[in-house]
Amino acid sequence: MALADAAAHGVVAVSVRTIIRCISLADAKTRREHMRAQLDRAGHEWTFFDACTALPADLPYDERASIAAHGRPLTKGELGCFASHWQLWQLIAAEQDDAVLLALEDDVLLDCFYFAKIDEVAAAMRPYGYLRLYAKVPAGLRLEGPFLDRHIGRFSGRPYGTQGYLLTPATARRFLASINQVVRPVDDEMDRFWAHGIPARTVFPFPLIELNFGSTIESKRRQGMPLTKPQRLRWETSKGVEKLRRHLANFTARLTG
Repeated sequence: MALADAAAHGVVAVSVRTIIRCISLADAKTRREHMRAQLDRAGHEWTFFDACTALPADLPYDERASIAAHGRPLTKGELGCFASHWQLWQLIAAEQDDAVLLALEDDVLLDCFYFAKIDEVAAAMRPYGYLRLYAKVPAGLRLEGPFLDRHIGRFSGRPYGTQGYLLTPATARRFLASINQVVRPVDDEMDRFWAHGIPARTVFPFPLIELNFGSTIESKRRQGMPLTKPQRLRWETSKGVEKLRRHLANFTARLTG
């Protein structure tokens, strides 16, 4: 029985090392206390990963390209968020293939019964390489079949959010190889399956939800900026090209099953 079939029948015999990291600013005491109580209850070894506040030197940010691709510059919080996930990808990319990263942000409510068996979930998701545990937008989710005691589905659009996901070393290396500069928020970049070839799958129902602690990023990212006519033309052109590439990737995925 193949591993994916075994997952569908609730039987997973592959050994994995689940590396659990919770991204959190070092001074976010309330959020850290909230996450510590939940993760300790789940009964697995885990640690906080101090969130970054700036990009590393080897990951440049191109503001002009960001305006062209995203319609505005990225905020300081978005750059720090990108750097945090980027460094987690580097962490897991250096591990042996029996490892799986569970990346969590510190503003979520966990189904602790689900996370108590996270090693089984991590083993079952390895054939997929990347599995979201939450999405902010129901972006064309197409269910593909059972996954342990839940369902697995593939997004055809942009689900947004980086609240929680599982990632294998091989897929982390693919994410890292696909990015040579920052021009979009990290969730936008991860959603671009048409560019890097990594499908955005999720488990449903979601085993975690986002809490309204008050985002330090969301309000600023919605403000936008006034654009000149050339800037708006470049942005509209970029959106059109991205949409076409996404539709072509979805069409190909349907043809190949």
